[in-house]
Amino acid sequence: MALLLGLQIISQLLVNTLWHSIAKLTNTPISFGKMFKINSQGAVVDAITPGVKFGGEVTRGVQIKRVANCDGTQAATLVVLQKLFSLTAFFFALLFAIGTLTRQVPVLQAWATQMLFYGVSLALLLLFLGILLAPQAAQSYIQKRNALRFAWARKLRGFVLTLLTQVEAVGKHRMQLTALFGLSLLIWLLYPLKLYLLVVQFAPDISIVYIAAIAFVAYMVAMLPIFPGGLGGFEGTMTALLAVFGLAAGDAAVTTILFRFVTFWFVMLMGLAVIAVGKAAQHMRRQR
Repeated sequence: MALLLGLQIISQLLVNTLWHSIAKLTNTPISFGKMFKINSQGAVVDAITPGVKFGGEVTRGVQIKRVANCDGTQAATLVVLQKLFSLTAFFFALLFAIGTLTRQVPVLQAWATQMLFYGVSLALLLLFLGILLAPQAAQSYIQKRNALRFAWARKLRGFVLTLLTQVEAVGKHRMQLTALFGLSLLIWLLYPLKLYLLVVQFAPDISIVYIAAIAFVAYMVAMLPIFPGGLGGFEGTMTALLAVFGLAAGDAAVTTILFRFVTFWFVMLMGLAVIAVGKAAQHMRRQR
């Protein structure tokens, strides 16, 4: 457990490094420490936000705007860029996961299920890659469209164009772009490693490839906007898939609960601790 909690702390630091690196590329003045505090606040809100954790991202955007003293568009662009890198890496890994589990899980062998999983994952992956790798073409396409009728649609169009401009600017730094994608992929790959360290206590011979596939499919289910933090869907999916690969129902449930504690509840508790320490330090400064 100490090793797992240590790996989770490393994961959170790497996530913060990703945010801080994107902030530097977009010329958003914010320190690593302040970004970590913002991410801690976002993690707490993530825990009570269904699916894709929209509330946590809004919290991060609002706090970035306040701390960095930048406009809302720049803060929102930073948030969307981080999401683009993270989700591109995730769906890249998810395609591998679906291909691996298709041969082992009966429900995934139906062609309709495969089309749904592959179709949605591949479409989203191509969309994110298109935005990251061909922003200029996307800009030209949007600019050629007719003027939009509704004010909210015009605002959204303006934001998307601003985002594509930022992506184009980031894209000029090819090495940094590759490094950010690599960092995003590393962050996601640490999750199967944590799950593997738990599963081998019950099934020493299980392949880490299958463990990785189980982790990514469970996280895909957790992204569905049904329950806060993906609770319920994530646990049910992971427990069921672990049982398919030979774990007893009780062992699969224990593994899932421990994994969820490390990667979800511990992160929320750590976020609350960071917020509490920050509030206490702020209070002490005011007393002086």
